[in-house]
Amino acid sequence: MSRTTHPSDQRPLSELRTPGFGERLAYGCGDVASNLVFVAVASFLTFFYTDVVGIDAGTVGTIFLVSRLIAAASDLGIGIAMEKRSRRGGKALPWLKWFAVPFGLSVALMFSAPELSDGGKVVYAFLTFNLCASVIYSAINIPYGVLATLMTKDQFGRALLNTFRMVGCYAGSIAIAAVTLPLVDAFGGGGIAWTYTFLIVGVLVTALFLITFRFCREAVVPAETAAAGGSGSGSASVARTLGALVRDRYWMLLLAFSVALNVLLTLPAVSLYYAKWVLGDEASATSILTLRMIAELCGVLLAVPVVRRWGKRNACLLACLVIVAGQSAIMLGPSSLTLVIVGQCIAGVGAGAILGSIFAMIGDVIEHVEWRAHIRAEGIVYSGISVGQKLGAGVGSMIIGALLAAGGYVSSSGASTQPDTAVAAIEFLFLWLPIISAAIMAALLLGYTLDRRYPRIVADLAARREAAPAV
Repeated sequence: MSRTTHPSDQRPLSELRTPGFGERLAYGCGDVASNLVFVAVASFLTFFYTDVVGIDAGTVGTIFLVSRLIAAASDLGIGIAMEKRSRRGGKALPWLKWFAVPFGLSVALMFSAPELSDGGKVVYAFLTFNLCASVIYSAINIPYGVLATLMTKDQFGRALLNTFRMVGCYAGSIAIAAVTLPLVDAFGGGGIAWTYTFLIVGVLVTALFLITFRFCREAVVPAETAAAGGSGSGSASVARTLGALVRDRYWMLLLAFSVALNVLLTLPAVSLYYAKWVLGDEASATSILTLRMIAELCGVLLAVPVVRRWGKRNACLLACLVIVAGQSAIMLGPSSLTLVIVGQCIAGVGAGAILGSIFAMIGDVIEHVEWRAHIRAEGIVYSGISVGQKLGAGVGSMIIGALLAAGGYVSSSGASTQPDTAVAAIEFLFLWLPIISAAIMAALLLGYTLDRRYPRIVADLAARREAAPAV
C-alpha cells in the first residue's frame, strides 16, 4: 500500500487534499480530550496533592520533576516506536484506539486519595501520576500530534486542522477550568468528590479520542518513499534521525522554546494558591482560570491575521510583549480581583497567540528536517519537541513546589494562615515568573528565521515529489 488510510477505508487519499469539515471537527475532538487532562494537571493537581491529599509541597515538586523526566523518555520512546512499526492501518491512528480507554481510567486513578500512610500517599501519587501523565498521555498524545502532518501536506489544510485543534484545546481548557471546583463541591467536597469528578472527565476523554480515531484519515508518505516507487518505509535509523535533529538549528531552538513555554503553562496552578492566600477568596480561582482560558482562545483566533501578515516568529514575539503587559497590569493592584482578572486576560491573549502558532511551527520544522537531511520521521521530530514540553512542565512544577516549600507553605486543607514567606513565594510565582519565562522565549525567537525560508523549502520538496516515478 503506497498510502496509509483509515483501517475502515482502504482507498488511497491525495497527500494534498483538504480534510473536510467533519474530519477537521473529529481531529479537534482529540485536543478537547488532551486538554481536559493537561489543564486539570496544570491547574488543580498540585493543589489536590497538597491541600486534599496532604503531601508536602516540596515532595510534590520532586514528584513532578522526576515524573516529567520519565515522561520525556516516554515521549521519545513512543516516537521511535511509531517509526519502527508497520504503516499498515496507519502510523498514528491505531495508537488512539489502543489507549483511549486506559487513558480515561488513569485520569480517575490520578485524582483519587485512598486512605494510606504518608509514605503510601507519596508512592500512590507517583505511580498514578506517571501511569496517566507520563506513560499513557505520551502513548496517545504523540501520535495525535503527528496525525495532522499525516492527514495532508497541503499548507491550507494543515492550517485548518491546527485551527480546529486549538479551538478544541480551549474548549477542553475552558470546560475543565469552569466545572472542576463546582463539580467537586456538588459531590460534597473531599477526596472522593475529586475522584467522582474525574471519573466523569475520564469517560469524556475516552469517547472523544475514539471519535478522532473513527473519523480521521491518514494520507501522507515521505518524499523518499515516493521516489522509491512506494515500496520503501521512508524511515531512517533512529541514530541518524536524532543526529539530524541535533544538527538542525530550528529544531533545537524550538526545543528550548518549548521548555520555556511549558514553564509558563504550569503557572495557572498557582492561581488557586493566589486566590486563597492573597485575594482571600479560593472560589475566585474558577473565574480567574475560566476567563484566562477564554482570553487564550481569543489569542488563538487573533493570531491568525497577525501570522498571515508578519509570520509565526513575529507573532510570537508580539505575544511575549503582551504577556509582560498583562502581568505588569496586575502589579498595579495585586490584591484586586478585578485587576488580577484583567491582567490574566491580557496575558492569556499572548499565551493563546503562541499556542496558536507553536504546532504549525513544529510542522514547518518537520518539513525543514526532511528538506535538509532527507529524513521524514514525524514521530521522532514531534516527540523530540514534546520532550521539551515535558521538561518545561517538570521544571515549572518543581519550581512551584520548591519555592512553596522554601517559603514554609503549610500543606493541609485545615490551614487557616500561611507564613509571610510562603505568601511572598506565591506572589513571585504568580506575578514575576511569567515575565521571566516570556523574556526567555522572546530571546530564543530572535534566532528563528525559518518563516522566510519556508516557501523555498516547500517548493524543493514539491519538486522531489514531481520527480518521483508514478506509483
